[in-house]
Amino acid sequence: MIFKPVHRLALSSGVLFLVLIFFMPGSSFAADIGNCLMCHKYPGLSRVDEKGEFRLLFVNETIFNNSVHAKVKCEGCHPDIKKIPHEPAKKVDCLTQCHIIEPASEKKFSHQDVATFLAGSVHAKTEKNGQPKKFPEDIPTCKNCHDNPLYRPLSFFKRVRPGISEAALGRCRVCHKSDEFIYRFYNHVTTRLQKTRNPRNIAETCGRCHDNPEIVARHNLGTRAVFSYGETFHGKAAYFLDERIPDCLDCHVKPGESVHQMLSDKDPNSITHVNNKGRICANIECHPKATPQMANYKVHNEFSREQSPFGYYFQVFFIVLAGGTLLPLMGIMFLDLVRRLFPHAAIKRSKKNDEE
Repeated sequence: MIFKPVHRLALSSGVLFLVLIFFMPGSSFAADIGNCLMCHKYPGLSRVDEKGEFRLLFVNETIFNNSVHAKVKCEGCHPDIKKIPHEPAKKVDCLTQCHIIEPASEKKFSHQDVATFLAGSVHAKTEKNGQPKKFPEDIPTCKNCHDNPLYRPLSFFKRVRPGISEAALGRCRVCHKSDEFIYRFYNHVTTRLQKTRNPRNIAETCGRCHDNPEIVARHNLGTRAVFSYGETFHGKAAYFLDERIPDCLDCHVKPGESVHQMLSDKDPNSITHVNNKGRICANIECHPKATPQMANYKVHNEFSREQSPFGYYFQVFFIVLAGGTLLPLMGIMFLDLVRRLFPHAAIKRSKKNDEE
């Protein structure tokens, strides 16, 4: 294992381990159950792997403790780590059973249901007949969309600012005596009562693939979906962090289902299918009185001659109309300003005026 030099000293893993034991503050030993932060709390901790790629091994304890995985032990995701110092960790498998007990079934928690949903969704690596899709490397994995997001606790009582509601915590303290448990439970529950990300962040996440010209071309997607969304009223409002605006998941996921169950618009069960998409706009939170015709608007057209000739020429007409109206007017205003500033100026003076 090759570590990045710390204080300009090139240390092997064994030497670094001894140095940390003798010189680290005593309070850091209790930072986590497995004492993983004994080493991983140092920002300079890194290595070059077998493929020659640089890997940063630093773990920010403060950020991790405010993330949705804060209660999961390090060993829950890295079961191959049995000793310290350890060999290079294996790639994390998100389907590994965690030590956390799912309260409804009282069994160890696992993301296996998520994998099942994905296997039947538009983001599956295989077709419905079991054949592998073309370019499977383009299909997103867990880590492409999930980056260990932080809690976004919801405040019920005072809507001045989002965050912890002290009034709600006061109720919790009547029965629960541990503040650590109270804060964890409050964050866990209230975060899931709202979106963990704002519409702009969701669009940017989807845009990593759906705005990539190479991926769009390889999979014959036709348009840059997130770019075209950004050209609409919804996209512009999302850019300015309006969280009331619908994002990708609001329109492409059937209400009440997991986002991992997203289907192709050609699937009859998909909410974006031609027979179902009228219900998207008529959602009670958006346009409850909208007719099915409202959903016929092609949100993801980029107004090119090939995709939308009517929209393209309509846009060109107004550009020409605006330019043909404003440019002459601006020219007249400019000439009037010049005359006011230089009332006696002339491009060519007549001889009669010179004689006078």
